[in-house]
Amino acid sequence: MLIYITNGKIVILMALHTIADKFLHTKESKSYRKFLIVTLILILMSVAILGNRYYQTGEFFDRSIDLKGGTLITVNTNANVDIIELENLLKGKFGDVNVRRTTGIGTPSIIAEVAGETDADAVLAEMGNFGIDTGVNSIQTIGTSLGSAFWSQAQIGIMAAFVIMGIIVFIMFRKPVPSILVIACAVFDITTALAFMQVFGVQFSLASLAAILMLIGYSVDTDIMLTSRLLKETDAPFTERFRRSLKTGLTETITSIVAVSALVISAISPVLSEIAAVLLIGLFADIIYTWTMNSVLLRWYMDKKGMI
Repeated sequence: MLIYITNGKIVILMALHTIADKFLHTKESKSYRKFLIVTLILILMSVAILGNRYYQTGEFFDRSIDLKGGTLITVNTNANVDIIELENLLKGKFGDVNVRRTTGIGTPSIIAEVAGETDADAVLAEMGNFGIDTGVNSIQTIGTSLGSAFWSQAQIGIMAAFVIMGIIVFIMFRKPVPSILVIACAVFDITTALAFMQVFGVQFSLASLAAILMLIGYSVDTDIMLTSRLLKETDAPFTERFRRSLKTGLTETITSIVAVSALVISAISPVLSEIAAVLLIGLFADIIYTWTMNSVLLRWYMDKKGMI
């Protein structure tokens, strides 16, 4: 894919010939189905990551204190600190501890996340012994019961989003196969986002929950656009409908990727950076699931139904 700027506008050239040409072959050509291998690899990789996480910890992904309870200690400091060494030191004294650094326009901070029963003052004292000025700090504690309540509500929110989305999709298309494909893409997109959040050390929190819900919208948007154009727009041949869908879909997704990448790079705030990181993972996954799974299976479905 080639992107260039002309007359102030970003133009996306359809240099994705490896995909487009396979779709634009004659009806007898079945080679486009090979693109499903890409999707299968990504799905298996995502499931393997989550499975390994469950095997090691008993949970499929790492939840923040928002959703499980605990204490969050934030220290504003410009000190150059070895985060890994500090985390290992605190783990040796206080058990399960997660330490990370945040940077941005404001003062950089070091955040330590500890269990709810841990003495926050003792943690601050240990950080002071490590050479960190802990004079400017904040402590946030969330009880285990409140964290569990938030987690239950988060699960209900995600399930409700999928149920409502599924009903709307079935009403729109009134055909089971295309509707299921739209829903499946959203499910796989979220699964991949959760898996690679573990790879990049992004916890599942209330902030990332907002990003997950937004990803459902992004995924459904591109897949509904693709499905509508391929099934309902009969004013042009299949080849032209697919080209138009590809151009529109990639333009939307790449524009979103550029926007959230700016948030990740700028690191204005930890919350915005977390939301942007989850969106970035999900948007890249959405490109794969939309154009190497949904479009391929839709083409296959249309071949079987004699719609091409």
